[in-house]
Amino acid sequence: MTIEEILAGESKNVEFKENLPEKSIKYMKSVVAFANGTGGKLIFGIADKTREVIGFDKEDVFKKMDAIANAVSDSCEPAIIPDISLQTVDGKTVIVAEISEGRQRPYYIKALGREDGVYVRVVGTTRLADECMIKELLFEGSNCYFDQTLCSGLTITDEDMDALCKAMKEQAVRNAHNEERKASIKDVGRQQLRSWGVLIECDGKDYPSNAFAILTGCGGLHVATQCGVFKGTTKEVFVDRREYTGPLWE
Repeated sequence: MTIEEILAGESKNVEFKENLPEKSIKYMKSVVAFANGTGGKLIFGIADKTREVIGFDKEDVFKKMDAIANAVSDSCEPAIIPDISLQTVDGKTVIVAEISEGRQRPYYIKALGREDGVYVRVVGTTRLADECMIKELLFEGSNCYFDQTLCSGLTITDEDMDALCKAMKEQAVRNAHNEERKASIKDVGRQQLRSWGVLIECDGKDYPSNAFAILTGCGGLHVATQCGVFKGTTKEVFVDRREYTGPLWE
């Protein structure tokens, strides 16, 4: 952790703590949020508001490291193993607890249970996951995603599948920037749709996944692409928004 990274402030993957809180739940929410996301670092010994490097005395820094390791081990389900180390920043000692991206999602705080103890990281804040987010994490934990699951209630014909294959190639041709690129575009076949998870093969028959419904606008799913317009190069001043429904590429 460099001075430049500290001055950049907290982010989706970084959170500062001035000291080690007496109640571990105050930072355990961020631990499970990092595990449910792309991982992250908890930096103890840096003030989150002023970004001042406070540091710890060398006499008790190792006790604090042990306390963090024990709290994470005892408080989280499934088990999270943090990588805890010391780092010298601006001549002072801080504790860095690095949490890796988890593979057994959703992770949650044992004392709160799965319904109330699942947290996710949103920009630089830690927030309680809602029911839909928990379902998405469950999909990810089982190495399965919403768009790859069977779209219940949607039936398709051979003509529907062929029409999607044709439409995808035509769209790829329209997106090509030159004739050479256009000539290199190959036909889209059902085997490709299966490998992409757009079709699900079972007993020799193809069924539509949620991805098929998203791409075609069928299946009764509410699928929308939301776009926002802001003034300047930051998101401080909101100008307008648009929402588009229907087939994804349209």
